[in-house]
Amino acid sequence: MHELPIEPYKTILVLNSSYEPINFTNWKRAIVLLLKEKAQVLSSRVIRLLDYVKLPLSKIMNIAPSRSMIYRRDNNTCQYCGVRSRLTIDHVIPRSKGGEDTWENLVVACSSCNTKKGNMLLEHTGMKLARKPRAPVNKIIFDLERTNVEEWRQYHYG
Repeated sequence: MHELPIEPYKTILVLNSSYEPINFTNWKRAIVLLLKEKAQVLSSRVIRLLDYVKLPLSKIMNIAPSRSMIYRRDNNTCQYCGVRSRLTIDHVIPRSKGGEDTWENLVVACSSCNTKKGNMLLEHTGMKLARKPRAPVNKIIFDLERTNVEEWRQYHYG
């Protein structure tokens, strides 16, 4: 029996011809790309496209934050006091003061800090953020920053 060049039933990282991560795909789609000679195998969980694919900037940059993505970005840690229990999502600028559901305005906070901050702006509370919240460069880099797949780590540049 012929051994598959990639790991069956697993998610495969797809790199552009320039070695930039551009997508994740399933193992069957990866095999199709290999059979059509559109990609080459770099490891059992990584393929590289042979032709460069130009991606629209809007596809790379515009990722709406979800609760789970905010928790992942903030490493399941309160951004005010550093605890890792009884966590919620806080609006740095409260909704009532014009704060929106954006990457730059949502942080993980423990329920104690969230209650303490309440409906106030940070400068009125004496509280400080551990780090300035920001949007990921793109979803692929965001996922690679938090991966436990060893073969993918070397392709994270962010």
